[in-house]
Amino acid sequence: MFQQRRDLLKFLMGSAVTYPNLLRAGAGLTAATLLPGCAENTDSGPQLPAPRVALAWIKNVEYAGLFVAETKQYYTLEGIAPIFLNGGPNAPMPSVSVAANNAQFGFDNDLRRFMDAVLLGNDLVMLGAQYQRSPGGVISLSDRPIRKAEDLIGCRFLGQEGVETIVDAVLKVAGLPLDYEFLPAGYSVASLVEGQGDAYSGFAVNQPLTLEQKYGMRLNEDYFFTSWSELGLKGYANMLFCARSYLRDNFDIAVKFLKGTIQGWQFNASNIEYGAQLVVDTHGRNLGLELDQQLRQNEIQQPFMQSPLTQEKGIFWIDAGTLETEMYPSLKAAGRDNLPDPERLIDTSVLSAAYAELSTMAGQAEI
Repeated sequence: MFQQRRDLLKFLMGSAVTYPNLLRAGAGLTAATLLPGCAENTDSGPQLPAPRVALAWIKNVEYAGLFVAETKQYYTLEGIAPIFLNGGPNAPMPSVSVAANNAQFGFDNDLRRFMDAVLLGNDLVMLGAQYQRSPGGVISLSDRPIRKAEDLIGCRFLGQEGVETIVDAVLKVAGLPLDYEFLPAGYSVASLVEGQGDAYSGFAVNQPLTLEQKYGMRLNEDYFFTSWSELGLKGYANMLFCARSYLRDNFDIAVKFLKGTIQGWQFNASNIEYGAQLVVDTHGRNLGLELDQQLRQNEIQQPFMQSPLTQEKGIFWIDAGTLETEMYPSLKAAGRDNLPDPERLIDTSVLSAAYAELSTMAGQAEI
């Protein structure tokens, strides 16, 4: 059955789908354009098992598209009602939740961590990626900016558990010695501001906003952010994945979830204020989130969702060849051997099916 579906999708993508440009992020189509009146249609409630979705971080604007899809009832119209599980420092890793069947889908914001779960024997399959390149990277101040791998030599590096292996990989890929001091740090950038180190591991959508809003610093003047990708470690982030057995038995649910998710992110791209306000008022209302910060974060994350591939085929699209040629080298530099066949690790049949259905809907809306 699963193979028959994939054969059908190949036929659909080769003959009937002619609207990829209508569905790319930022193309100007709101969700209402794709589904006229969908937000008001509440006649048919969820009918399929509610998938549990393990998030990699707290319920902030990083997942705005999911919450928009829920509020705008894109999931409801597909007959599903996803349950989003909080991530963060005290939550199990998404791969652990999925492997234990406590969640059916997961979003992992670290390709290295996801690959470690696979190398431990978990038969996980990547369905798409929210971020085409990781927003993670190195934050530094003007007195000792980190702009390239060579700048890491001799620095005092502040980072969370596991970050040391990433710094090592940067230096190995660049052919440089592992000459730096690693200092364990939490998730607050205050340690960098206070001079406890020269560099800090953070995210473009997080700690830099604190430097701007709390300390009045300006990007590329008072502080610098250099992504891991710019330092030679390319990788997807916020990858959507599930167990291979679940995909085999619940292909239709996976398509429905990704279809609703794409529409939620499409709406958010054109309505970033809506997404930020929604998170502050609902899903993140007990987290002390500030609207200005969430709005700025929503703006910053948009470019990370874009790549030449998504411009051609739509958001969340991934490619096994890109994974192998551009991302596997850094994984190997970090000591990960026996990497799986990327053609097996990545399955784009769900993306193909979701975009095929969305294209059909877009065509019907034009009639």
